[in-house]
Amino acid sequence: MTVFRRLIGLIAFSLAAAFIVSLAPSTVVHGRQSSARPPAYDQLKAFSLGGGTREVSSLVLKRDRVEMTFTGTFYFATPIDGNVTGAVFIGTGTMKADVPPADFERDNVKRLLGADTIDSDFKTAVLRMTDDTFNAIGSTPPSTAPAPAQAQKLATELEPRLLLETGVNLSARLATSLLNKETPGVFFAQFDGGRRGRFSYALDNQTRIPVSGFGINAGEKGLIFAYQPTIFYNEVWTAFFGEKDYAAGAAAYADANDLVDVTHYNVDVNLTDVAKTIGVRARMDLVVHGANVRAIPFKVGEALSTSDSERLKFQMRVKGASIGGKPIAAVQEDWEGGFTVFPSTPLQDGEKVTLEVDLDGNFMVSHPLIPQCYYLLSNDTWVPRHGYLDRATWDLTFRTAKRHKVASAGLRTSEEPDPENKDVVVTRYKMDVQVPHTLFVVGPFQRFAQTIKFETDGTSIPLEFTTTQAGIYKVKETFILDELNNSVRYFAAKFGKYPYSSFGAAFHPFNFGQGFPSFMVLAPADSGTPRFAYQFLSHETAHQWWGGAVAWRSYQDQWLSEGFAQYSSILYAAARDTDKTTGSQFIREARDELLAIPRTPTGVGKGRLVDIGPIILGSRLNTTKSGGAYQALIYEKGAMVLRMLHFLFSDPNNPADDKAFWTMMGAFVERHRNGSASTNDFFRVANEHFVRTPIAQRHSLPNLNWFQFEWVRRSDLPLYAMEYEIKPQPDGKVTVAGTIRQDNVPAEWIMPIPVVFTFEGNQVARTTVLARGPSTPFELSLPKKPNKVELDPDSWVLSEKTTTKGK
Repeated sequence: MTVFRRLIGLIAFSLAAAFIVSLAPSTVVHGRQSSARPPAYDQLKAFSLGGGTREVSSLVLKRDRVEMTFTGTFYFATPIDGNVTGAVFIGTGTMKADVPPADFERDNVKRLLGADTIDSDFKTAVLRMTDDTFNAIGSTPPSTAPAPAQAQKLATELEPRLLLETGVNLSARLATSLLNKETPGVFFAQFDGGRRGRFSYALDNQTRIPVSGFGINAGEKGLIFAYQPTIFYNEVWTAFFGEKDYAAGAAAYADANDLVDVTHYNVDVNLTDVAKTIGVRARMDLVVHGANVRAIPFKVGEALSTSDSERLKFQMRVKGASIGGKPIAAVQEDWEGGFTVFPSTPLQDGEKVTLEVDLDGNFMVSHPLIPQCYYLLSNDTWVPRHGYLDRATWDLTFRTAKRHKVASAGLRTSEEPDPENKDVVVTRYKMDVQVPHTLFVVGPFQRFAQTIKFETDGTSIPLEFTTTQAGIYKVKETFILDELNNSVRYFAAKFGKYPYSSFGAAFHPFNFGQGFPSFMVLAPADSGTPRFAYQFLSHETAHQWWGGAVAWRSYQDQWLSEGFAQYSSILYAAARDTDKTTGSQFIREARDELLAIPRTPTGVGKGRLVDIGPIILGSRLNTTKSGGAYQALIYEKGAMVLRMLHFLFSDPNNPADDKAFWTMMGAFVERHRNGSASTNDFFRVANEHFVRTPIAQRHSLPNLNWFQFEWVRRSDLPLYAMEYEIKPQPDGKVTVAGTIRQDNVPAEWIMPIPVVFTFEGNQVARTTVLARGPSTPFELSLPKKPNKVELDPDSWVLSEKTTTKGK
């Protein structure tokens, strides 16, 4: 939401008072310009209400599923090339939005607003648009009456406030829409003065605002949201696809609207004065998508917080931009989470160009315990990007003071003094596999190395751990190197070939770790707490496959990264355990976390985390009423869902025979290696393999569609209870007959559940019963009477509680 971050939640709830800042309009524009930047941008940014006024009574304006009524006066912006791109309304009005046809959206609105629909009155509304809204308001020419000071004040204050709260530069978004002739255009409205206070509605048919400002990229076009100043967070009340998308039953992902594909980065990073600033020259090889592209937005630093003015003070700021060596215009405002470049001549579909952007900023942070070591404020947003998780190859050049060493992703190809400055060292890294992110650390580090020799194919790669110098902070580097070596070989044997030509990590003195392709930053972990150290280190290592080799397709698929890495780490930690209790402990803790109470800014909320929503909702699971839901559901439930699939792909008579599971997981990696995959993509592979498993054949299950619906797209947590009776038979055998109940789930719920029989001499027999509906009768024949009968004693199937009772 941060990409592979192991955090307690995406929202750091704060009880601090609201942060107060000046909302004066920004005039900061960076860029070497061969000609004046597009006049449209300056006019949009000015938002001068010189377009006349119009009185309306009970005017109805519908934009997708949102219906607005207005009685009062509209004050229009001065037209730009004949386009009216803004208006301020003063009067009385109402806004109503039908909640999208999805259980989570209905539940989320109910949880946040206590209502079944989103509706409110308002006294003012500020509109920005490049669609046909002006014509929809009325066909008669507006009067020439000037706008009052109140109206102009509302217009002037909108964008600085939006920049601070979301990082979205609305003028740049509208300029991109106008210059690239997007159809249909953009509509934005901010309402105030009603019972719900200030809130906003964005309808962006090209999905750029949802992606850049909110990380919502599954194709949603509409957002209704409100800023929560006490926690510096925008709360999305609802997000939705277009009405035509719902009618068609499908929507394109946001990347269908990308204007360029960045295929290669050549990045030069100046770290010689790292305590104060870093300089970045990013040369990006682009392939253009679309005709006559005259504006291209990029993200950078969008993850920086509003808290403590972080995004204002530490953002990477654009100093200049060029294409093919010729300077072009670029704009970036204070508080903005990105910038927009304006090519001097329109770019055409399929054209290949090199865009060079110079940036600098105080983007590094150190820890009080080791103040000389520096880490990126945001590991995944320090370099310009277009779209969401776009993959590219990388050449990285770092210039550091000679007392410093830099560690980064990829293979280090050289490290030598700068021939022009004896006090500077130039270090180069290369990543020849396309990856979505890279990162680095710099400081007076020391390096420790091993060689990884993969048993699967006999290849070897270098392993390096970068940490503090002796005496600064004690790190057990040998333990960490050994565990990274062990875990990467373990996963290569399970999931397929390791994706990269090197593997490395750096000590990270903060309370989280992140696993990026070929390189990780690791919080303190050592052999003093082996269970957690094994799990933590292997979780980040597993991201070399889950998030690295195969990235998630959209935010809705992040459980394929975090949930898969979490289950992978549980398996590794269990394999490393000597007393064989670690795995069961982690499983029990994961199940318990689902039953925890959500957090809120003022304490605890209502209900259970598991009920907040399905794992398909990713980062949207965390709200002010559901803190902790992302961690519990994406990590823990995601892991338990994969564990259930592990069971379904095993031989129920011999759970140790799980070759089919590993074959399926390896096939998934190979099919989507160096790409991304959706939840549907994963289940497409799983279905192909599942049909041949013993459980599928025993219970005539042709696919896993039912499983995906129940466990990934719903939030139900069943209660399982088995009652049974043992009946002797004339031939000396016995019959075990009874029922299995499934409570707290829909009537159509099905699940194969293991039943285990223990006999004298610790002999064990296993089978499965397909629980179908509220109550499933069963009858099983055994050669002799068992000492114990248990329903799922190893907790393979996720439940609130599973009980067994004999008569």
